[in-house]
Amino acid sequence: MFDIFHTISLYLESFLDTISGNFWLTFWFIFAVAIGEAVFILGLFVPSTPVLLMAGGIIAEGRLPFWEVYFAAVIGAIIGDALSYTIGHFLKDSIKEVWPFRNHRDLIARGEDFFARHGGKAVFIGRFIPGVKAVIPGVAGIMGMRYSHFTIINVTSAFVWAAAHILPGMLLTAWLKSIGLSLELVIVFGTLILAGLFLLLHYYKRILLFFAPWMGGLGRSIQARWAKSEAEH
Repeated sequence: MFDIFHTISLYLESFLDTISGNFWLTFWFIFAVAIGEAVFILGLFVPSTPVLLMAGGIIAEGRLPFWEVYFAAVIGAIIGDALSYTIGHFLKDSIKEVWPFRNHRDLIARGEDFFARHGGKAVFIGRFIPGVKAVIPGVAGIMGMRYSHFTIINVTSAFVWAAAHILPGMLLTAWLKSIGLSLELVIVFGTLILAGLFLLLHYYKRILLFFAPWMGGLGRSIQARWAKSEAEH
């Protein structure tokens, strides 16, 4: 497994370092990755997390410019989600009969369930959950979410999403270098940390309910508020 991370890390570091001296190459590459990550279904196959973590690491070493990379990721994420919403808005339920979307009906159904449970918050939360993030913007269009409401959440979450991937790469690089470890471990540690945070964000109710019996009065309050709704799902 670590051989795979090592190979990916070396490739990304080499590629990003090669283009780092060219503003437009850097901008368009990060922009394209951020768009691809957000496009309906296609996002399942775009490895944005390792790319942005490694970009953050190279930024920390002074070989890439922070603001250009950050805004390229933000703008790409906004456009990618907007494209997904548009696809869902125009195709509606017929999308399940159109290739390649028909090959992922189960994933679309899970996205619809997630959206039904969380409403507009699903657009924000869903951007941070692997698998779900590839369908939620399109599902928002399918289910008739107002475009103005969607756009506000899309733009806000894009800024947070980009920072949540690039900044950990920067911070991890400083920490790894301080203890004598290599940049390639940024992807390993960063992916594990982000996965843990995303799971915490998605399953925080279940986690709190699990620990509720040991939390006294607060635990009983949590159980009274959330136990029934979580049991239904």
